Formats: sequence, structure tokens, C-alpha cells
Amino acid sequence: MNEALRISCKMGYPVRVVRSHKEKRSAYAPEKGVRYDGVYRIEKCWRKVGIQGSFKVCRYLFVRCDNEAAPWASDVLGDRPRPLPVIPELKKATDLFVRKEKPSWDFDEADGRWKWMKSPPASRKKCVAALDPEYRKIVRKRGKNSIMDKLRKEFNCQICQKVMSLPVTTPCAHNFCKGCLEAKFAGVAQVRERSRGGRTLRAKKNVMTCHCCTTDLSEFLQNPQVNRELMEVIENLKKKEEESQAVDEPSNDAAESSGGNTESEEEEGEEEEEEAEPPSKKIKLDSDCVGPVGVGN
Repeated sequence: MNEALRISCKMGYPVRVVRSHKEKRSAYAPEKGVRYDGVYRIEKCWRKVGIQGSFKVCRYLFVRCDNEAAPWASDVLGDRPRPLPVIPELKKATDLFVRKEKPSWDFDEADGRWKWMKSPPASRKKCVAALDPEYRKIVRKRGKNSIMDKLRKEFNCQICQKVMSLPVTTPCAHNFCKGCLEAKFAGVAQVRERSRGGRTLRAKKNVMTCHCCTTDLSEFLQNPQVNRELMEVIENLKKKEEESQAVDEPSNDAAESSGGNTESEEEEGEEEEEEAEPPSKKIKLDSDCVGPVGVGN
């Protein structure tokens, strides 16, 4: 991401900026939420030692160059070219880069607006409609498999590494199959009897540690409850996956069945024609064809 901003600085490409209310140091930050602030251009980029004192951080000088007015301004018009501000920290900066060539996104005095003065960079996103049919099939197949990928990624049991069946949510917010969690601690008693030197000591509680953290699940395992909401989400995704597969299978079956019927119909039609011919005519045709075929025609 830092290298991409450095290339934008070098070529003078426009960059869209979004501000968050969490940036308390900025006077332009919104009071709440996130706000789109428009198109900017990076005029300088450099590196400086951060607050920790041991790492260098990348810094950039953004200047607004949008045809629309800024959200915090009451003007109707957009931005106009203006001199760059003085940055005191540049005295101690390293790897300072300042663009010297004409930027690709610049202000046109004749039109009175910001626009592309040079051709914009080509998009790296491939248009599926313009690709070959084989690649489009692969893309569609990936889209259909996204449901199953989501199931495996989001709803996998951490013990069996499969899509959860009867999911339970532990107090530490981890999800497992109910059967897997109970099987993990099968045969482990809630308490352990102790004795020493012929004396019976107080029973000690067995700690049943979660598979993903150090939380004790002994009380939870006395009566684990299935997470119904999570189970409904998993079942709905499974239904969608089955429906998408069912849509594809009938089309293939129909094509195969139609092809099979066509061949059988053709064979039946040939048999009927052969039967309709008189025997004498059939023999005559066969005798006429024996000679030329033997010659090699």
C-alpha cells in the first residue's frame, strides 16, 4: 500500500480519501462515523522516525483537488490550485520524494476544473464478459463454490475441522460440534477423589480446558445447549448449496437424455425404413454395392 501511494505521488494520480471520527488529531475529521472527503493528490512523500524511536514510518502530503466542494466548507465551487504548505518535519525526513514532472490529474484553466491531463492507468480488473468462454465457466464455478467455501471458513468445528453439526458456543465464544466437544471430555469426571497416607482428602475439581484457549468448560459441559441461531444459518447455507447444485444437474441430465433419445429415434427410423423395403429390392441394392466397395471406391 505504501508503494502504491508512492507511485501515485510520482505519476500524479488522484486518490480518494475517507476520514474516520477516530482520528482525533485532525481538525477535518467528522464528529461520528466515516465520511468521504473527495479526491486528493499526493505532492510529497518521505520517511521519518516514529514515536517509538526505532522504526521509520511513511508520510505523505495530501492536497485536495476535487471539483466538488469540501464537506466542511460552505463554498459551492470545488478546489483551485494553491501553494503547498510548509511542513516542519521535512527537515529531519529521509527518502524525500517530490514530483517534478507534470501530474496526470491536474487543473485545466480553460475548462475551470480538475481532469485527466494524461491517460489514466489501465485497470487490472478483468471483464468477465470479454473473456473466453472457458474462463467464464471457471469464474462462474468459483462463484457457486463460494457458499461451500464460506461454510468451511466460517463454520468449521475446531476439533473435527468439518462444518459444524449441532453447534454449541462456549462461554469463551468458541464454536464446536456438540458431539466433538462431549467426546473430547468423555470419561472425565467433574471431580477427582484424592487420598494421602490413608487419609481421604477433599475432592478436587477437574479442569476441562477449551480446545482453543485456557477457559475452564467443566460447568458448561454439564448441560451444553445447541446454538439454534447458528444452526439455522448453517442449514440455510447448506440448502442454498444444494439448490445451486440441483440447478446444474438437471440441465446436464436433460442434455444426455435428449441426445440418447435422438440416437434411439434415428436407429428406430432406420429399422422401419429397412423393413418397409421389399426383399427383392434390398437384395438388388446389396449386390450393386459389392463390386465398387471391393475395388476401393
